[in-house]
Amino acid sequence: DMRDRLNKLKVRRWYRPVAPMIADEALHEVFGRVVKSPYMTMAPQVRDEIRVRFPALTHLDGTARHQSVGRDDEPWVHALLLAVGKWTGLGALINKSFTSK
Repeated sequence: DMRDRLNKLKVRRWYRPVAPMIADEALHEVFGRVVKSPYMTMAPQVRDEIRVRFPALTHLDGTARHQSVGRDDEPWVHALLLAVGKWTGLGALINKSFTSK
């Protein structure tokens, strides 16, 4: 899956989590409630439906330490997430740097 591909690319252990950026408008869909976390300080449970549709967003324990992004936080990134949502059905992207080690 995508998480395994990312961990292999980054030369990371298989269990290492990835973190999604999620548009504010998609927070309720992902978590069943609005959990704003612009500084990635929270890791709420992801709804089962989202875990099935987008497994790479979720840690092994079913949570996601996400970065919520609103229009006022970062307009360009927010617009990107909304555009991705129109294409994929969810306004979220994996937030990973691609530096090695």
